[in-house]
Amino acid sequence: MKQITAAVFSPTGGTLRAAQMLCGLWDAPVRWLKAEDTEQKLALAADDFLVAAFPVYAGQIPAIEGLFENYTGNGTPCVILAAYGNRHYDDAIAQMKARLERRGFVCVGAAACITPHTFAPELGAGRPDEKDKAVLAEFAAGVEKKIREGGGSAEVPGNPEPAPKKAVPVPKTRDGALCRICNLCAQACPAKAIVPGVIKFNPERCISCMRCVHMCPYGAIRFDSTALTERLKANFSTPRPVETFL
Repeated sequence: MKQITAAVFSPTGGTLRAAQMLCGLWDAPVRWLKAEDTEQKLALAADDFLVAAFPVYAGQIPAIEGLFENYTGNGTPCVILAAYGNRHYDDAIAQMKARLERRGFVCVGAAACITPHTFAPELGAGRPDEKDKAVLAEFAAGVEKKIREGGGSAEVPGNPEPAPKKAVPVPKTRDGALCRICNLCAQACPAKAIVPGVIKFNPERCISCMRCVHMCPYGAIRFDSTALTERLKANFSTPRPVETFL
């Protein structure tokens, strides 16, 4: 492959680290794009290569209007990288495959990679690790071989058109003593769920990606996910393997 275009949505950095690991396994330069920048239109040719990386929320792709729909392919091979916090990716890969193939891409492969869970970082701590990298290396070699041999679309599990799910309700609060109304959180919010100037959160738009918490330089945004964290730790602590599909 002559170049990799890596379109990544990574609110708190975990998905980006996984994408960097995967893309580093191919001997090709990488063009990095922020997938949440849905105004940036890009058309890729048949001999280009796209990596679409995103976190899984409640078993689905992030509910951001137009996410990955600003890219078009022309029989362009692509790989899907779904990052999740050790629960399950459910329908997310099938959803993304359907979305990209409607846009002219051929999804030659997909990988489900574990990263630290936003609300229970103990789940997926240190992942992806060296063991995961070995699995991804085998996958990357398989992708390259498949493209070279003109292979087609990969079979993936899941429902490509699931009923939409509401985001996990994790209320956030702003500490007025710390907040300087710098609006960094509002500017960074991919769902446009924060009213700038007053820093109010719209729970109907919020996808609980926690980028606002991650971005705030003053520690002024807080959340309490205690009940959810305990439930996740009680039910999903057994480490899951990386899964790949070719």
